[in-house]
Amino acid sequence: MKPSVKRFAASVADLYRDNRMVVFLCGPSLKEVETKPAARLRKRLLDEMTSDGFEVVLGEDDGLENLRLHTTSGYAHDHELEFIRRECAAIVLIASSVGSFCELGLFVHWLAHESQGSCDFILIADEAFKDDVSYFNQGPARAADDYGRAIYVDFETADTKPIINRLRGRRSTHFLDGRGRPSGGGGQE
Repeated sequence: MKPSVKRFAASVADLYRDNRMVVFLCGPSLKEVETKPAARLRKRLLDEMTSDGFEVVLGEDDGLENLRLHTTSGYAHDHELEFIRRECAAIVLIASSVGSFCELGLFVHWLAHESQGSCDFILIADEAFKDDVSYFNQGPARAADDYGRAIYVDFETADTKPIINRLRGRRSTHFLDGRGRPSGGGGQE
């Protein structure tokens, strides 16, 4: 191997070892994993992304909501969006509950008007909605696909490989352009 390629390989290995891409994973609570296929999909994605080296944050399960309740006492949507602005390179949203549909509207509006391409977005929706002529498909889901990716699946049997592969590609760009987060915590300003 040529010396320049060896140097580049070493620097890339250091980059991946010392950094994490933060993914905000939204969807049904993991407490519902026994009863809801969408919760099982969220758990599978959490496990797969974590084992692939992503830092995955679940707002309600990782202390973000407790921080809001006990420190800021602010609005949940403001708190989540500010966390995403400061820390996240991607949002993966499993649309299956009233809360996730609210998050979808907020996030796609932010992506379309304010994010300036700083955050990837993957919407995972029930395949039963795919062909509906509806506000969901003509509004938020369409915007999600225009500013990220909208995927319609059977929550029980969804193939997670395309999602993980997309995030891997985004992580590469995220790290190489200097936006990656240090693995020890604390974001770069």
